[in-house]
Amino acid sequence: MSVLQALALGALQGATEFLPVSSSGHLALLQHVWSMPSAERMALAAALHIGTALAVLVFFRRQLWELVAGIGTRDNVRRASGLRMAGYMALGSLPAAAVGLALRDAIDQAFSSPLLVGVMLFVTAGLLLATRFVPERGRRVCWWVALSIGAAQAVAILPGVSRSGATIALALFLGMKRAEAFDYSFLLSVPVVIGAAVLELAGLDYRILGILPVASGVSISFLAGLGALMLLRRVVAGRRLHWFACYCAAIGAAVVLLLR
Repeated sequence: MSVLQALALGALQGATEFLPVSSSGHLALLQHVWSMPSAERMALAAALHIGTALAVLVFFRRQLWELVAGIGTRDNVRRASGLRMAGYMALGSLPAAAVGLALRDAIDQAFSSPLLVGVMLFVTAGLLLATRFVPERGRRVCWWVALSIGAAQAVAILPGVSRSGATIALALFLGMKRAEAFDYSFLLSVPVVIGAAVLELAGLDYRILGILPVASGVSISFLAGLGALMLLRRVVAGRRLHWFACYCAAIGAAVVLLLR
């Protein structure tokens, strides 16, 4: 793999990992066009997760620090609140972890089907469009809300279904405020993103890709990821999440018509 390919895939991964347009779908399509071998694709996807994981940790450093500090404090109220949120994050991570481990081979095969990616992009478009009509009701995270949003995160393992789009949309459907839906969606992603990176990196053979392409791809995915998070926070707060529905539908239609 060339450095230019790694940079292109890193930028694509960083931007689409957080914007509600499905990073897995875009990577699967680009790798299909480039006819990239499966081993090379999986190795690079694992490496790029380092950059996106770091972007989440940096962007949400204040919330994560408050969570950790709350758990460690002597203040019973703060500690209880921190432990409760940590429990919700753990509960919400279970569906994606179970699906990812149980259906790993089937999910890998799904990446080779451009038609499935196109159809799932239409699903993402429908979810995003529906958020335009959802009012805020001020619901807070509880165990069943955490589990429901976790189930949406598990479905987003499929290429073409956006993780951020599915989780933020469901949080809004359940009545959460937009700012809280945004924050919880990405705090929930921390265990999954880091877990996926560790799991994939454990078997990564750098000889497949080379050190320079990996370093280049990870660096650009980190920078693109930070920029995408900044943009998406403003989009969600401004009730404009449905804007991405047109993009997903257009890409989905192009895939179904041209790459089937």
